[in-house]
Amino acid sequence: MSSRPGKQAGILKLLWPYLRPQLPTLLLTLLLSLLIATLAAAQPLLTRMAIDTGLIGRHYDQLLAACLGMLALALAGMILGGVHRALYVRASGRVLFALRGATYRRLLQVSPRRLAEHAVGDLVTRLDGDVAEVQRFGTDSAAAFISSALTLCMVGAVMLRLSWRMTLVMTALLPLQLIVRHYARPRIESSTRAVREQASRVSGFLIETLGNARSVQAAAAEATETERLGKLGDSYLSRVVRAQMVAYATGSATSFLGHIATAATFLLGGWYVLHGALSLGTLIAFIAYLGRIAASAASLSGLYTGYQRARVSLERVRQLQALPIVAETAAAASLGPEARGALRFENLSIRLPRDGRMLLDDVSIEIPAGTKLLLRGASGAGKTTIADLLRRFVDPDSGRILLDGIPLGQVQLQELRRRIVVVEHSPVLFRGTILDNLRYGHPDADESAVLQAAILARVDEFVRDLPDGYLTQVGEGGASLSTGQRQRIALARASLADPLVVILDEAMSGLDHDNAVAVQRALDNSFPQRTRIVITHRDTTIENVDLCWLLDAGELRSGSVGA
Repeated sequence: MSSRPGKQAGILKLLWPYLRPQLPTLLLTLLLSLLIATLAAAQPLLTRMAIDTGLIGRHYDQLLAACLGMLALALAGMILGGVHRALYVRASGRVLFALRGATYRRLLQVSPRRLAEHAVGDLVTRLDGDVAEVQRFGTDSAAAFISSALTLCMVGAVMLRLSWRMTLVMTALLPLQLIVRHYARPRIESSTRAVREQASRVSGFLIETLGNARSVQAAAAEATETERLGKLGDSYLSRVVRAQMVAYATGSATSFLGHIATAATFLLGGWYVLHGALSLGTLIAFIAYLGRIAASAASLSGLYTGYQRARVSLERVRQLQALPIVAETAAAASLGPEARGALRFENLSIRLPRDGRMLLDDVSIEIPAGTKLLLRGASGAGKTTIADLLRRFVDPDSGRILLDGIPLGQVQLQELRRRIVVVEHSPVLFRGTILDNLRYGHPDADESAVLQAAILARVDEFVRDLPDGYLTQVGEGGASLSTGQRQRIALARASLADPLVVILDEAMSGLDHDNAVAVQRALDNSFPQRTRIVITHRDTTIENVDLCWLLDAGELRSGSVGA
């Protein structure tokens, strides 16, 4: 198990790249904290002056001066506090969004198959709540620590000057507060982890059911899913209540020790006042300082609770950042203008991770540039795996794939995925207009190129009948469009990438004959000179095929259309 200093260093190490650009602003807020703490330390001294010199000494001018001084200090503190808050919130927010953005970018570099092993709700919860918790402790808690530490030092020095005896009595209670915090530590950490995990389950449930509301309604399962949400909510609530009660019990115990300190101060200080060893103004000032130092001590002790929460979140964020990304060598090169899309599989083998079944077993084939290849096979035979191999969503266990004579691992990853495009059975569209989705991945494409691609893919045929044309909102996931319409948009978008290889992965399954033929012809019209791979288990609508391969039991065998 890692030591506590190691965990603290872990938070700092994780945040440092994002904290460093904000250091000038954070140092300025530190200076402001010092000024604010100084102003706060001066206030009770003016209170003592108002009581001892102004009221008891009957010097009205001193009373007036003390009151005006208190107002001036309060006004200065308010202005400085506002500036401090604005600067710090901006710097802290930038750290948060930089950390979240870096973690999000890391996730987008993870293989889709590896990423699919984690529930989307869990990923969202970690990106939202856990990243914020780490940032909150690393920046907000750090600022609270500095402010509280400065206040403790300044106020403690003044309290020692006012009465060193009473100050020593107050500090004697500090070890008891530390014992309370130490006893609560494992319970705080355990309850926090339980809340985080249950929050992930709730998020996952909502994403899954709302994203598939059509299926829920088709099964008349609304009541069932609502009941499931209720049970998840009850479980989440019980964990939240437990976490809150642990935090409340810890805080209440330390607060009670603070009340003991206040009572002891009144008893001891009152005895000194009654015996003439202390002025009334000094006692009141000491009580005021005690309140300030108690608040600072409570803030510092609260950091302990925050630290336990941050430890849990740090572990969850680290797990995201530890996910392996698709490797790209430093020598990865761009494909030259002479690239044509010829493919060669050399002794390619890959097993199914779940059960070790061979999807491809020592396969060696060659696909000339510009070929239209039909790849047939039963469901689960591994046809989609070939598309994933070509885009390096998964790497083979042995063997290699070459694109125009270059191993895929030596091609820049982003260019590889732009030049090998896959159109799936149900292409993913994003919230926005049809024009936005045509340009997805190609934001700089000019409108004439986009419209030309849309015409070739026959998108224009249905868009012209829409009231808003290409500015029509497609809804989340393209819900307002049919499968065939989404496939045409995906083909048009693919042509903007100037691909070398275009793959239709079961893109015709679920379409009627006419629409399937339309998609095929749109493919041929859009990419007449490009390598085209049509993956399907139904080939009656496939036209103008140059090669046909059958994938079965890990082997690729030559076949014919309709066989």
